Amino acid sequence: MIQTRIPSPLADGYALLRQEPDTQAFRKEEFSYMYHCYECQVTQERFTTPELDNLNTAQIYNQYREKHQFLFPEQIAQLRERYGLTAARLALLLDFGPNQLSNYEAGEMPSASNAKILRLASDPVTFLSIVRDKKDELRPNEYEKLRRLLDTLIDESQVRRVGGLIVRSTPQLESDPDQFTGYVVPDAEKFAELVLFFFQHIDNLFKVKLLKLLFYCDFQHYRLTAHAITGQRYRAIQHGPVPQEYGQRLQEMVQQDLLAASFHESLVQSDNGSPVLVYKPKRKANLDIFSASEREVIELVYQKLGKKSRLELENLSHTERAWKENKAQNGRISYQEYAYDLRSLPLE
Repeated sequence: MIQTRIPSPLADGYALLRQEPDTQAFRKEEFSYMYHCYECQVTQERFTTPELDNLNTAQIYNQYREKHQFLFPEQIAQLRERYGLTAARLALLLDFGPNQLSNYEAGEMPSASNAKILRLASDPVTFLSIVRDKKDELRPNEYEKLRRLLDTLIDESQVRRVGGLIVRSTPQLESDPDQFTGYVVPDAEKFAELVLFFFQHIDNLFKVKLLKLLFYCDFQHYRLTAHAITGQRYRAIQHGPVPQEYGQRLQEMVQQDLLAASFHESLVQSDNGSPVLVYKPKRKANLDIFSASEREVIELVYQKLGKKSRLELENLSHTERAWKENKAQNGRISYQEYAYDLRSLPLE
């Protein structure tokens, strides 16, 4: 059990914020999660707030969606935007109630049958057949516009040959969120802006320290909201936790003219003696793409950890259970399993 002294919701004093492992039944299944509540220091009464209720519920919903392959709320919104439809029009095509799709995008859990329909609709070929069946319920120009869009999406799918036959693989949504992405779709734009922020604000920032700062931003935000910021998958390697595709992500930023890369004139890698690659930002970070809670966590990590040296931050990351239990196999780090055990940042 972890208990932290923070300003209490009670008007006359302080309460302890407690978190402890628990199980919760949802749709006749049991899920393990980290339960959060306040405890009054005077009466020992336990209570929650709407924010804590959301955090507790989100952990259960995340695991249920992952287990049963339900689309996550942001995937449903991406699906609708991809087809250029309002929530009401897509609900009409899928035979949902007028407000159901909006509710699903806001986080409500669909029924199993509606979740299956949403999954099928993510395939443009299948969705085109749905649109054709609903042709009479659409305006003529609306139907033609949607049909042309779907034809384009299908034509943009990859074509390959297998045994002399042409096999068409229809485009799908991004890979599903899971416990290793912090239950969000990996977001290259947020990753890039977060990298630019740290390069902009920290002098002589090198890769090892940068990657630890990214880890703490993602895992601290998950700790508070049950959702990561960038959706990067992290692994435990020699120097601590790192995004498993960080090299590719940074190279993409160089190609997009967001970063300049060059070799340091004198520094070399301690393990192999190769020159140290140095990155410099080519513009300021755009923090507008982050939510209020994400910006708060980014600022917290910068203030608490940004001034520490590379070695200090690396050593701190080595105290984390996330690294200790996965370092031997360079294993992937589960947000749900390890975010609630962060030692280097306050629970606030």
